[in-house]
Amino acid sequence: MKFLEKAANVAVILGVAVFITVMVTDKVGPRGVQPGSVDPAKQLLGKTMRIPGLQFPQARGSLVLVLSTTCHFCKDSLPFYKDLASKSLERFNVVAVLPQPLAEAQVYLQQAAVPTTHVISTELGGMGVAGTPAVLLLDRTGKVSDAWVGKLDEGRQRQVLSRLQI
Repeated sequence: MKFLEKAANVAVILGVAVFITVMVTDKVGPRGVQPGSVDPAKQLLGKTMRIPGLQFPQARGSLVLVLSTTCHFCKDSLPFYKDLASKSLERFNVVAVLPQPLAEAQVYLQQAAVPTTHVISTELGGMGVAGTPAVLLLDRTGKVSDAWVGKLDEGRQRQVLSRLQI
């Protein structure tokens, strides 16, 4: 009987260790696309965005920053978004989309000094965007021509700036 008790205790301990490892790895493990998974940015390519309250200007494309005030990756990326938006305003309609109430979203962007043409408050699921942060380049009709999802390392930040030719 003692053998069964010890075996059960060991099994429980191993089960808890595996569970904790999976949970911790999921929360702090490597970011980015895992082998065999679908890149969320690629899923957005070619999709026409429907952003409530926004008419796409026919004169130029739009740069959409999908953010959340509760996302620490968004907060960490604000200096890049400030630079990106500042450099993009002359060439693109710069739109920030957040799921928070409009007043809260506007204060968040103002405090971070991220310039925008429009700030939109809407649920992100309706746009087909699974998470934040995301940077979307849209053509004049609202069709996604390029997308970057997740926190961008320096190499991917340079890729965005190069793609936008700024």
